[in-house]
Amino acid sequence: MATSTRGNPSLGDILRSVGVLAGVIAAIALVFNLLNDSEPRLPDPVDYEPALAVAREEFGYDVLAPEPVPDGWRATSVDFAQEASGDLWRLGFLIDGEQFIGLEQTDGEIESYREDRLADFAPDGESTIDGAGWERLLEDDDQPDRVLVRIDGGALTIVRGTVSYERLEEFVRLLR
Repeated sequence: MATSTRGNPSLGDILRSVGVLAGVIAAIALVFNLLNDSEPRLPDPVDYEPALAVAREEFGYDVLAPEPVPDGWRATSVDFAQEASGDLWRLGFLIDGEQFIGLEQTDGEIESYREDRLADFAPDGESTIDGAGWERLLEDDDQPDRVLVRIDGGALTIVRGTVSYERLEEFVRLLR
């Protein structure tokens, strides 16, 4: 009488099964790597000019934007709103593919807006740009953002970025 090996796999059966599983995993990993770019995807650029035109026409303060926009800068976010608490303008740029500079303005509840947006920042000196004083703030973080802040004409302007204060100052000089 012959003995049955059914239900009792041999070492060869186990090795063949492990080999098949390893092949399937390797094929999945290969397809995954071929379909995914090694380069990070950059956000799509946005056309902020129409929003800027509306904000400049309807808001009660000088709505700012850089003019001209330097080569290599990509506008990636724009937001504007007229609310009971005030008019809000936001514009963000990706610089050199990895650095960020953003602009925020409001004429609403300036102190509470400032406290909300800059809660994790500490004073870090001052900048004088074209004769105007801007407060410097530094984020409490391992890779801190830097901020230039100014209140002028009843509006709060915040310029925030992952760049140096000098680059933020260059950005401020472009604002019109």
